[in-house]
Amino acid sequence: MVGNCSWEGQPADRSKMCPGPSEAPELYSRGFLTIEPISPLPPPAVMNYIFLLLCLCGLVGNGLVLWFFGFSIKRTPFSIYFLHLASADAGYLFSKAVFSILNTGGFLGTFADYIRAVCRVAGLCTFVASVGLLPAISSERCASVLFPAWYWHQRPRRLSAVVCALLWALALLVTGIHHYFCVFLDRQASGPACRHMDTFLGILLFLVFCPLMVLPCLALILHVECRARRRQRSAKLNHVVLATDSVFLVSSIYLGIDWFLFWVFQIPAPFPEYVTDLCICINSSAKPVVYFLAGRDKSQRLWEPLRVVFQRALRDGAELGEAGAGTPNTVTMEMQCTPGNAS
Repeated sequence: MVGNCSWEGQPADRSKMCPGPSEAPELYSRGFLTIEPISPLPPPAVMNYIFLLLCLCGLVGNGLVLWFFGFSIKRTPFSIYFLHLASADAGYLFSKAVFSILNTGGFLGTFADYIRAVCRVAGLCTFVASVGLLPAISSERCASVLFPAWYWHQRPRRLSAVVCALLWALALLVTGIHHYFCVFLDRQASGPACRHMDTFLGILLFLVFCPLMVLPCLALILHVECRARRRQRSAKLNHVVLATDSVFLVSSIYLGIDWFLFWVFQIPAPFPEYVTDLCICINSSAKPVVYFLAGRDKSQRLWEPLRVVFQRALRDGAELGEAGAGTPNTVTMEMQCTPGNAS
């Protein structure tokens, strides 16, 4: 979350919060990976309105996903993942929207600073949870495609719920430790303990979660390509998984470059903080659009209910034939299967 020095201090004491030119290279000015990021220049005022508009649109989209995946669509292993993913994205967008409202209105004082601190912690926790869910979705989808017999017959029934719970616990633990070292010990984002925690957090996000996300996607792409050569139709769920991972990888490029340059070369972030924050907001807001584009039927000229579109986006059409038979974990949607086709 962006916490700019010019937003949170009065003009009289701004010199206490903003670094001078000689001090700037020594400060870790990463806008999201620190609790109290320090930036020498404030973002344009219009960015607050852009953030607010983008967050409101993203909240509407993720709210629809939460409603349909939680109440209107039959629960499946993958709908549970996407339900938690929408919850994490909605949490981040809500925190960012509240932060933008406070900055737009110029609210100051102890209570406003407390709300900003809560938004930073909540935004970091939901961001870590959102990123952690992506490799879990990719790995489970890859397992369901490459090993269908094992997946549909021997997979633990509550595996999705357990994995989501563990990822949320990991996000809470990492955020709590990060907040402890960066606030209660150092009191400054440039302290050694906080920088070590930022290094650990960056390693977790970019060197652990990203490879676990990319490798299953590569295996899935190769499998889809082989099926395409055999003229078999791939499932829409494959497109959803690949698209959501691609959106995150593209939107996190600036954040990854900033973190890598500081971690390896101790170079301050070359990009403005609001640029990376804008990319993260786009990543959290774009997933409902991905579900809609993947689930819509191009042959239908008339408007379709969103429930049908989202339901079609989760359809893993070939799994019944791949697994050999339907199981309780199978997505039970409008598939045209006859008893004679099941082995």
